[in-house]
Amino acid sequence: MTPLETFTLTRDGRFTATPVEFTALDFTTSGLRPGHVLEIGAVRTRADGSVGGELSSLVNPGWGIDVGATGLHHITRRDLDDAPGFGELLGDLLDLCRGSVLVAHNLPFIEWFLATELARARIDLPRLPAVGTLEPARQALRLPNYQLATVAAALGIGDFPANHALSRARTCASVVSSLLTTHRFAFAALPVAPELPRFTAVHPLPRRENRAADGWLDGLLVRVPLPGNGDPVRDAYRELVALALADRYVSPDEARELNALAADAGIPAPEVRQTHQRFVSAMREIAEEDGVITPGEVRDLGRVATALGVPELVADLRPTAQRQPPVRVLVLGATAAADALRAAVLGAGIQLAKRLTESVTHLVVAEDVPRRDPRLGRATGLGIAVLDVPSAWPALGLTAPFEPRAPVPEPVRPWQIWAARALMGAGLLVMLLSLIALFGGAPFVAGLFLALFGVAALVGGWYLTEPAV
Repeated sequence: MTPLETFTLTRDGRFTATPVEFTALDFTTSGLRPGHVLEIGAVRTRADGSVGGELSSLVNPGWGIDVGATGLHHITRRDLDDAPGFGELLGDLLDLCRGSVLVAHNLPFIEWFLATELARARIDLPRLPAVGTLEPARQALRLPNYQLATVAAALGIGDFPANHALSRARTCASVVSSLLTTHRFAFAALPVAPELPRFTAVHPLPRRENRAADGWLDGLLVRVPLPGNGDPVRDAYRELVALALADRYVSPDEARELNALAADAGIPAPEVRQTHQRFVSAMREIAEEDGVITPGEVRDLGRVATALGVPELVADLRPTAQRQPPVRVLVLGATAAADALRAAVLGAGIQLAKRLTESVTHLVVAEDVPRRDPRLGRATGLGIAVLDVPSAWPALGLTAPFEPRAPVPEPVRPWQIWAARALMGAGLLVMLLSLIALFGGAPFVAGLFLALFGVAALVGGWYLTEPAV
């Protein structure tokens, strides 16, 4: 029996999510298939984005259990020795989830590991209502791929350390809030939270949060075009590849761990190689797009390509001389129009900045950004072009999405007003005469004819005053 009952968020959903609370959940795991959970991160949030509580803890999988790809998730066996087990943490997790809807970006992957851990602990729970953010993000935005980092960038959500479960849960909570408020998604069916049992709470053991990677590969994943086959295991593998590349270096151990994880999850070797080719090709495009390839970039690309088994993709790469800097756009605002522009920037391969620096060439300001925002004055001082959202589309060479407008009615002309008054007056007069004729003994057919004529005159007068589309 699956532990979750999945619900759908859609644009045309009938049930608003405003009164609903959510618990965003993410795991760091020992592999791409169960497997053990090594870290749990959960955030209780409302539709407006306000946070009601958090849970972060390392999870001890048991004595002597292999922790998997330490080089990727940076969790060692020693880190877990003093951590509580998954069953021990269940009391804290259920207290956080009580009366809420579970939410995760890669929901099938999270459900798979949750079901495995519950079965291992021999615990039966009522099915928890849950929603995924991946499919609603596909409906809301056109992006190169729909990994959590890419969706977060398009929605204007800040940096987060992708190797930390709590940071990913916080980001997922922000994503669902944006989908519900800015993009007006709602439930297709109303979820009902079940009564949950209570377990003894323990002291969690949180892991220290590391800062997100920064550098010329910052935001690599958001620009790599990846096919949307809807496979949660392959989605998780791509997240791991991006995580390994974030520091511009893939060690031989990390490369071996990636290949071992893919093989263990049943991903064919040719498909793994194709995924590695996409990432290395994207890295090369990022390095080349400003017309300048530094010796450091050539060195980084050579090491990464060799580690991932595709050195031929950068074998001809050489350092170049300085040229014109690339277009780099920072979009401020949390409106649907701002999200659409960020998605278009990512789709066009233009650099999307996360903060205002001297390398930013265009600052785009949405309607909800206060005009006294200090970043506007700083951008002007740096000589950065400051644009509103409508003018940014042509300035960046992008095609704005078509938005159907309501038909504009034609104005009512003066002669129509006078003619309408005359017809309506004549209609009232004729109806009055028909009543007098009927009460005076006139034939019923003649009175009915006069009444119908009067009604027709009234309708004709009303029609003349209605604006034509």
